Amino acid sequence: MAGFTVHLDENAGPASTHALVIGVGAYTHLQGGASPTAHPGAVGMRQLTSPPLSARRFATWMIDKYHDAGRPLGSLALLLGEEVPGPFVHPRTGAEHAVAAATIDNIVAAVLEWKDRGDHDQARLVFYFCGHGVSLGFDTSLLASDMFADLNSPMNGALHFEGLKRGLNSCRAGQQVFFVDACRAGSDALGRTVGGASLGRVPVDGNEMFRPEGFVPREHAVLYATLHGEETFGRAGEASLFTSALLQSVDGAASENTEGHVWRVTTGTLTHAIGHFMKEPAFAGTLTNAAVPVNSESFDFVFHELPGDPIVPVYIGCLPQTDNALAEFVCRHPGQDDRRRPPPAAGDEPDLTEWSLFLPFGQYEVEAVLGPGDVRRDGLDARPPLFTSDWPGRERRTRRQAAPCARRGAR
Repeated sequence: MAGFTVHLDENAGPASTHALVIGVGAYTHLQGGASPTAHPGAVGMRQLTSPPLSARRFATWMIDKYHDAGRPLGSLALLLGEEVPGPFVHPRTGAEHAVAAATIDNIVAAVLEWKDRGDHDQARLVFYFCGHGVSLGFDTSLLASDMFADLNSPMNGALHFEGLKRGLNSCRAGQQVFFVDACRAGSDALGRTVGGASLGRVPVDGNEMFRPEGFVPREHAVLYATLHGEETFGRAGEASLFTSALLQSVDGAASENTEGHVWRVTTGTLTHAIGHFMKEPAFAGTLTNAAVPVNSESFDFVFHELPGDPIVPVYIGCLPQTDNALAEFVCRHPGQDDRRRPPPAAGDEPDLTEWSLFLPFGQYEVEAVLGPGDVRRDGLDARPPLFTSDWPGRERRTRRQAAPCARRGAR
């Protein structure tokens, strides 16, 4: 395949989607790397394990499940910074593809190839980055695997994200989506040593305020993992919290069927769904509320169409919460095996959390069994994005969720 691509549809027309996916966890010149630097701007930065896994998972989803009949996937380029580099296995063909290192020179070259492939009015560009990022002023810089190779000008090892986004206004692609799963915290050490004169490499020049004459208007959406000035949170040896929430959302949690029977995910519903997941203790655990996604200045347009019915996140629990540690939870649907969460065994730590499960769209019966005389039952309509709960014998409770999620509070 050409350049940095691990997926290329030779028959793709102008109306196609082109993705660039970058995940950087192994940094040559940061603490723990092969050649750590003594540069004061690198203080506090370390190796990461989550970004390469996150990027691989997102790339696999794009190739295997992403669907937009109007803009099918035409290409996907992948660059990784891994401690132990390995091939990417194409999820449809099983073919192994060598993956280019996420050095700054490779990233710049990959951006230019990606921009050229998507330089059509009907095209959609998708950009994904997971790794170290820093905010200098109000701008975000994304760090390549060889950051600090140039000690005289360390930011030559970074991609200036705002500069990239502005520059791509000179690309004809009418829709552009950016996922930035990186810290946006200010680095005092880096700021003191490099100042703000250079914020990183800018592969493409452009003016965000003025679209070139003859181009279709640009619709773009930017989804950040964190607020400006805050840190993002990875999970060692796992995909990041943001990327996990993103992938659960596109499986159905962010979908709606406002037209016909097709379930669609828009950039707006995606933002709300990711936000819900990252605030949900049953999903985020100890990282609950640690990061908040931001979708500033973004347009709302369809990003993905589900091939069938959605998978809906459902949280079943008891009130008071202490009853969760006593209950056996059961979920039933005709023609399917019962789903169960047994109570903790004797000697186990009490589990006060709600029962988290993902259900195909449909109607279910749920119950919480706390003892022979205390069985709490009700029906559950697993459907995004609104759920109404009504337990027998208790007041009716209607709750609109921040994201498509069904929540059951057993009373």
